[in-house]
Amino acid sequence: MTLTLAKSLNELPEYSGVLANLVARDRKVKYQTKTLGFLWSLLYPGIMIAIWYMVFKSIIRIEMPHYWAFLICGMLPYQFVQNAVGEGAGAVRRNSGLIRKIYLPMEVLVIAGVTVKLIEFLIQMAIAVLLLMLLHHGDEHVHFAFWRTIIVVPPAIGLFYLFVLGVSLPLAGWSVISRDLEHMITLALMALFYLTPIFWSLTFIEGSRWKFLFALNPVMSFIELLRAPLYWGQWPTNPAIGGGAILAWFLACVFATGTFVLGYTLFDKSKHVLAEVV
Repeated sequence: MTLTLAKSLNELPEYSGVLANLVARDRKVKYQTKTLGFLWSLLYPGIMIAIWYMVFKSIIRIEMPHYWAFLICGMLPYQFVQNAVGEGAGAVRRNSGLIRKIYLPMEVLVIAGVTVKLIEFLIQMAIAVLLLMLLHHGDEHVHFAFWRTIIVVPPAIGLFYLFVLGVSLPLAGWSVISRDLEHMITLALMALFYLTPIFWSLTFIEGSRWKFLFALNPVMSFIELLRAPLYWGQWPTNPAIGGGAILAWFLACVFATGTFVLGYTLFDKSKHVLAEVV
């Protein structure tokens, strides 16, 4: 980590109040013109999960016990990635007027955008955990595990947030320089959706020699951390390459910290260009 990057990180605590105000502003602006307000952040994923359930359970007929619970554990985390990256990537461009008026570290805008989506995700997950706790009682192989959920889910979400922030930071800088990047981000997220075991399970491709390649998908690692106690009732593992909980946590930590440091470094290097463009 360069001295410049370390200096930028040390500067952030001074703007914690500004960050809190930006998060409050973004949440208020987003929902104040909508009749149902914040309920949309709950209705949309709920409707999407219902649609996917009908398609893959009733039409394509994926045979998995409590398939609705399996979908919840995959759809909500992925929608957090999709929404947070989209919000974070456009944060600098949307707030260009604010940057011209006052001095503000531009990364604060990205952090605020991602944090707004984190708050929505936390509320969605709280409701999901309640539903799973009440309704997801399968057998010894598939069930909700309360204490494992309490131990695993909070740090897993923390690592997930760090990873998404690391992805969003450089994209926020590059999307100001190249407006076409936003369309490329949308396409990339769509491709990632189908390459990540969200509505399907890695158990479907047992024996495939290409299965280990899914270990390179960091989003899969974070989803499986959450899915292990919530759906399988187990401690986390990495189904792409095997191994126990230690390996699963190690890979998640590497993905989260590595992506954040790299992303922050790339964003920090682009600041001198952004100062001329914004």
